Amino acid sequence: MKKIRSLILAGIILPALTYGQAKIRLTNYVNPLIGTTVLTDPVKLGYVAPWRTWNGLDGPAATVPFGMVQAVPVTTYGSGSGYEYEVGTIKAFAQTSGTDWGQLNIPIMPLEGANFTADDFASPYSHANEAAHPGYYRVLLDRYKIKAELTATKRAAYYKYTYLGGQDKKLAFDLVHSGGGSSTWELNKAGDYIVTGKQGNLYFYAVLNHKIKSIDINKRNPIQPDIPRSGQGAGGQRKLSGNIDIPVISFEKSDKPLEVKIAISSVSPDGAKSNYDIEIANKTFDQVYQEADQTWEKILSKIKVTGGTKKQKTMFYSCLYRQFWYPSVTSDANGKISLGGGGRRQGFGAGTTASVPRDTIPGFEVHQGPGLWDVFRTQLVVLSMLRPDVSNNVIKSLILAGERSGFLSTSFHGDFASSYIAGAYARGVRGYDIKKAYHLMLNNANTPAGIGVRVPRPHNDEYLKLGYVPEVNIPNPTTETVASAGTTKTLEFAYSDYSVAQVAKALGDKDTYSTMMKRSQNYKNVFDAQTGFMRGRQADGKWVTPFDPNYPYYEFMYREANAWQASFFVPQDTKGLIALHKSPKDFELKLDSLFTIPWGGYAKDNLSCFLGQFCMGNQPDFNYPYLYYFVNKPEKSQAILTKLLSDYYGMGPERLALAGMDDYGSLTGWYVFNAMGIYPYSPSDPEYIVSVPIFDKVEMQLGSGKTFTITKKGGGKNISKLTVGGKPLKGWFINYDDMSKGKALDIYTK
Repeated sequence: MKKIRSLILAGIILPALTYGQAKIRLTNYVNPLIGTTVLTDPVKLGYVAPWRTWNGLDGPAATVPFGMVQAVPVTTYGSGSGYEYEVGTIKAFAQTSGTDWGQLNIPIMPLEGANFTADDFASPYSHANEAAHPGYYRVLLDRYKIKAELTATKRAAYYKYTYLGGQDKKLAFDLVHSGGGSSTWELNKAGDYIVTGKQGNLYFYAVLNHKIKSIDINKRNPIQPDIPRSGQGAGGQRKLSGNIDIPVISFEKSDKPLEVKIAISSVSPDGAKSNYDIEIANKTFDQVYQEADQTWEKILSKIKVTGGTKKQKTMFYSCLYRQFWYPSVTSDANGKISLGGGGRRQGFGAGTTASVPRDTIPGFEVHQGPGLWDVFRTQLVVLSMLRPDVSNNVIKSLILAGERSGFLSTSFHGDFASSYIAGAYARGVRGYDIKKAYHLMLNNANTPAGIGVRVPRPHNDEYLKLGYVPEVNIPNPTTETVASAGTTKTLEFAYSDYSVAQVAKALGDKDTYSTMMKRSQNYKNVFDAQTGFMRGRQADGKWVTPFDPNYPYYEFMYREANAWQASFFVPQDTKGLIALHKSPKDFELKLDSLFTIPWGGYAKDNLSCFLGQFCMGNQPDFNYPYLYYFVNKPEKSQAILTKLLSDYYGMGPERLALAGMDDYGSLTGWYVFNAMGIYPYSPSDPEYIVSVPIFDKVEMQLGSGKTFTITKKGGGKNISKLTVGGKPLKGWFINYDDMSKGKALDIYTK
């Protein structure tokens, strides 16, 4: 029989489901509030923050793995997930969340009596009366004395609002306030207990357990305070346009809790109803919650750890939990797909079903395009290892869109779909047409940019001609200067060229392999031997001057980085990178400076939490701690990894902050790998660099069906010996072929 109990984790009371006398469930280790709060300490951040910094932007939404629905409490419109831990009021509950902007769709809010206006119906709440668990969220809305509980299926949310004072029940649909803002909405009564409608291009079908008495339109003041994006500061006033008022449903009197089931669809109104019928129609709240909990338990059980502290297990499973949120499904339960998709981080080819008729059924579960720049290094590798079925569908979705646009979608910056597919293919994820994928990779890599020509690689014409993306020498550039970010593009395009080369090799295309491997060396074209940094270079070959390697830029020479944070991204040829320096010792000294020269106090969103110049809060630096391995000083790498795992996760007074923005599971994915003692140093390659894990034993159920085991031998801080399948491992990398065969990795420490 199901029992509900509570478990105290990291000072937060979390509800958990147990069945009989079973041992503690892995879902009980998950704290969904990790990554929801902000850092304010200048010492931790590296600067005095002039805005709310981006430390996580995760939310405690009720959802299931890869859910279209992420039912989230909204404290702040215009934020990342919609939930900011330090904000003391809840404005609504939205059906979609994320770690970016432009989500928070179809917000609803339970109200009571006349205790609200159209411009003021947010409720204070206390964290003491809040609980979050995989597939579940609960909070007490103090203003109305309503206990709100949320759970979800893949495409539907289930709300249970218990009115503790027997008040008159009402429900607002705040359809103008979404993540991106939408004045195009509909709400229609479709029966005594049903409302339907849409917000923008998202349809919904909602079934209520109370009889509808009336739907009243509440007028809103058209002049509203600006809703700033996190990190952008306050904005003053703005005038809302279109239909800005809110419909409020009043109900016939009932003593029962108000229950609301909302299914959504980006395909059609019929799609929303179909999702309701298939997923949630005949289920109770407790049934849906139990199924969500069981689903999360099953997927978290892909990795079991032994040893470590309770705090470490909580952080590990909370981070592992974030690996299975994205990419969200976009197809309906009946298989039909919509016209659009994607998200903030989707660049060219955004969305997975562009130009596809609404009634198309592709025969697999379609996903939104992944945030490739953010997660090709971590989260997508986790998917390929643990859920190759999902990874196959994500790649099929990319190909589906690519067949119509001619290209693979890009994400934010760079061209990393090829890196993701190359790595997945090398790890045995092959349930798609690799030749179609390869054709699209080549289109991305070889199509030049031009006037009126929209391509995945901006400035690719210059890159193909010069071997690098040039930068304009702009006088007195600032952090916010926008130009080509040519140095970063060159480094990223070179790595993507390397990724294409790996697929070419696997398919026997020797000529393309040779060409792309040569192009993978283009990183050398932006290396300035005089300064020892990757540096902006003009089209005439001259270096951009003046040059300050400590000064960060958002999109000038570098992308969200300074020279220190960009100059070591050559995972395809680290030995070649070292050879550009005077000697390996000189390179080691350069690394010493990277991790010791103090950050200059520059305040830049996306950059936070430094170790010297190294930035833990953003993705470009993720594999830099391992660089000491290549000069035979792994103990230096281990000291850095140990500090980052210990001090840069669970930060702040609540121990809930991350070092930076989680970006679809990127930062949490880094923790998952490094806590286990392996890391995909070059994610396009099927191998992992090995370090000392924080757990005594890790058992991982791989997509191959085998269990790969990592065992730490001894209590030392550094590696003394490595064996795979009982045989000595040469070097520091374990290959995925051995892992997928179930050969155990033993890490002996000293």
